[in-house]
Amino acid sequence: MGKLPSAEQIFVGLPDALLIIDQNHTIAKVNPIAEHFFGQSSKHLIGDDISNQLQFDDDRLMNALTDKDAHLAARRVAVSIKGRDAGLVNFDIHTIPADQSWRMVSIAPLPADGPVAEQRRGEQDQFAVRAPDILGHEIKNPLAAIKGAAQLLDRSLNQDQRALTHMIKGEVERIAKLLDRVQSLSTNQPAKVEPVNVHSLIDRARKSIETAQNGALKIGDQFDPSLPDVLVDPDALMQVLTNLLSNAVDATRNVDKPDIQVVTRYSFGASLSVHGSEQMVRLPVEIIVRDNGPGVPAELERDIFSPFVSTKREGQGLGLALVHKLINDMNGRVRYERSGAASHTQFVLFLPIAAQG
Repeated sequence: MGKLPSAEQIFVGLPDALLIIDQNHTIAKVNPIAEHFFGQSSKHLIGDDISNQLQFDDDRLMNALTDKDAHLAARRVAVSIKGRDAGLVNFDIHTIPADQSWRMVSIAPLPADGPVAEQRRGEQDQFAVRAPDILGHEIKNPLAAIKGAAQLLDRSLNQDQRALTHMIKGEVERIAKLLDRVQSLSTNQPAKVEPVNVHSLIDRARKSIETAQNGALKIGDQFDPSLPDVLVDPDALMQVLTNLLSNAVDATRNVDKPDIQVVTRYSFGASLSVHGSEQMVRLPVEIIVRDNGPGVPAELERDIFSPFVSTKREGQGLGLALVHKLINDMNGRVRYERSGAASHTQFVLFLPIAAQG
């Protein structure tokens, strides 16, 4: 058995920002994650009053910083560093049992639009008010005609050719369901979730996109075959995957060697709290849609999931807003980020797993 790590090694290696403050509320020690979070070296942090560095909108949290006996934990709270917005965090402060004149502060930053981010206030209402109800009438009728034509063609085709008409009918039915969903965006009804194999949905979405490109594009994959089933609405997740893959195709249209990949993996870190409940839902399954297009302009990154924000000249800015809405309805989360791979950007879906029998 190897040697146990020291307390110092544990303190330095923990993934949250940690600060030790003394009886005068002065920062006495920080770990490297805290230096990164505050954007300052330990040399500048140590010796400063904790309330000079951290500010909360909630008076209870501010009072806890200067209360020697405070034991407090808060989840998904907005924080500022020296007056600068630092997003949402999980925050914890408590005395150290060995010497209760000293306290430990723990801060876990939560990524914006990430797996544990709160939906922005008013976002749902904004989307609902501007959702074009006319879509239902203007699009459903042509869809019915397309489906009928596919059914007629089906009778005169051989078995191999029927795969295409089956795809047409399946896509028509999915779009019709999407229109129903768009028309009801003003509601907060929970998604109709069920256990689903993500790889089967990814394959369907990929074949649909590749077929639309007449074989001129091949979407790669890096799958973890051991992933458990996820608990999602299959039609909604299919729509999300189709939207993200279509965006990736558009983003790489002018790239010499387009590279679009779908990656699946299992992660232990993500979780969220269910609205109106103390229940926590783990989000260990990740689906990543990655491409080597130019990515989202820096000035739009913070608002990319807001309605009517688009990077496309002809875009209406509803696609990613709908992705965000559908994933949130399934108790999942979506995040945009620049990938570690050179010149790649990606959208990451965080999904809950189904109960294991």
